Amino acid sequence: MASPPGRRGRRPRSQHAVAIVAFLTLVLAGTTACGSTSTSAGRRFEPRIAGTLTVATAYLPAPSLWIPNHQTYAGFEAGLAEAIADELGVEEVEVVQVPFADLVAGDLGGADIAISTITPTAERDRVLDFTSPYLDAPPGVLVRPGTEVRDAQDLRALRWAVVGASTLTDVVTERIRPDEAPLEVDDRTEQLRALRGDEADAVLLDLPVAQGLAASAPTLYEVAGQLSRGETLAVALPDGSPNLEIVDSAVRALRADGTIDRLADRWLGSSGDEIPLIRVAS
Repeated sequence: MASPPGRRGRRPRSQHAVAIVAFLTLVLAGTTACGSTSTSAGRRFEPRIAGTLTVATAYLPAPSLWIPNHQTYAGFEAGLAEAIADELGVEEVEVVQVPFADLVAGDLGGADIAISTITPTAERDRVLDFTSPYLDAPPGVLVRPGTEVRDAQDLRALRWAVVGASTLTDVVTERIRPDEAPLEVDDRTEQLRALRGDEADAVLLDLPVAQGLAASAPTLYEVAGQLSRGETLAVALPDGSPNLEIVDSAVRALRADGTIDRLADRWLGSSGDEIPLIRVAS
């Protein structure tokens, strides 16, 4: 597959297979650290499997984030995983699917890191370690095309679908305060099904996720606006991971050299600056 854009001078990633693996927990849980990898900075990355960065994520496939392509993935989060592997000097990337509620409860299914549009919070920080943010992620209002949303009053009149494990559920109930009680579902897949099936008029997602969905399926989804809130996305690691410092350094390097911006431009579409800001209660 064509490799996502990386830093200038980045070597081809043909040797980096991003394996499609679903719920690979028992094998990884029984695998101890099999070696460490030195980087140019002199630090060492200690993967669970020698020569492999194992990445947990909740939604496979995920439009614009994890797009299956034969035995590999493309997309923003897939590209970020590969770029982090390059920074760490690791030869392979393997992907495991873990439910989002498990990820934010601290269970990465034996993976080294999780990349799954996770917002750091004080509660999550008690069971996970987080890198520096890799992307700003204000709440984005995703609707069916043609749904008119201009202000807070329009937002309150909509029927919402929310996910209990998401930090955005409180935003809907406490800041938007819809006239009708939201429909609570188990995960993002069910949220989108409710939106497509006319059980809901809107869902609130991290803006990069909403942008990716609208870009990949413009006949189904449209980003009607964004709310003012300074949320970010970060890479999560198991609590107490010895790899926090080196993975954090990799993320900061990828922000500094423009890799993450280029991935976002390619996979997530228009800049968030072009999406209308809708002001709601703080």
